[in-house]
Amino acid sequence: MKPRKQIERFIAVLCLGVFSIGLPTAKGKSLPIEASAAVDRALILVGDKITYTITVKAGKDIEVELPQIMTQELAGFAVKDFGSSEKGLFGKKTFKQWYFLDTYLSGEHTIPAAVIKYRAKGLSNWQELSVKEVKIDVKSVLDAAPIRTDIRDIRGPKSFAGKLWFYALMALAVLLIIAAFFSFILLKKKKEERKAPLTPAHIIAYEALAALEKNDYIRKGQTKAYYIGLSDIVRHYLENRFNIRAPEMTTEEFLIKVKVDSALSLEHKGLLRDFLVNCDLVKFAKYQPAQQEANLSFASAKNLIEQTKQEETP
Repeated sequence: MKPRKQIERFIAVLCLGVFSIGLPTAKGKSLPIEASAAVDRALILVGDKITYTITVKAGKDIEVELPQIMTQELAGFAVKDFGSSEKGLFGKKTFKQWYFLDTYLSGEHTIPAAVIKYRAKGLSNWQELSVKEVKIDVKSVLDAAPIRTDIRDIRGPKSFAGKLWFYALMALAVLLIIAAFFSFILLKKKKEERKAPLTPAHIIAYEALAALEKNDYIRKGQTKAYYIGLSDIVRHYLENRFNIRAPEMTTEEFLIKVKVDSALSLEHKGLLRDFLVNCDLVKFAKYQPAQQEANLSFASAKNLIEQTKQEETP
């Protein structure tokens, strides 16, 4: 019976995607460590939110270092929030690191395997333990729409000879409404053209970036103010350059609009998405980036402006 139980336990571990390993300690003993990765739902619709969780269970004498996963490593998903926790019970500790994700790209996505570092207390060398990759199937909203079976056939024509004057007045009213609508659009467009800045959008953005850098927010510990200013500069640049109402939208609303807008290329859309998501992590998730990461965000904003600026005519 003992070999059979060992085989059944081995099969169960493989099905759950959990890896276990004995960790040698300074005293020659072996302590267990287990790690797994999972999502709360493997099948979702575009725009749905899911939670991706990495769980590590280890003995009290094992030190654990959880991975820092970046947005570009999450297979097209955007990080909306994240966090971690640590609990201890009966000589064991449980570490959890979770990410709240969403995506607007349909298809099968794979979150790659993550690597956990660990070592016994008193040892200097870290060892590594990997969790399996996680697959998520993202369906389009159109795929889930029900097929209508209650559509009726069109009715035959009705006589309207006695109501000809009524239909003529209705047609005239519709024409007047259409004319008024287009007049309003033309007037609004001319008004916006008069309000358009004479200075090119990228020059305004460069000056704003220089002013932001001069304030030295990161050195003063005002990280959130720095990222709010950096995000506003990029959003106002896009409004001036492409007439996209970026400052008036949330990040989700803006990314949906940009997805169907032909003003930006796919490469620029991806660069913009990663930039805005990283800014939101600081503004809303209380994430504190290092100086080097803040410099990279500044460089990403400047690079996006440089690649999409209006070419000057001689």
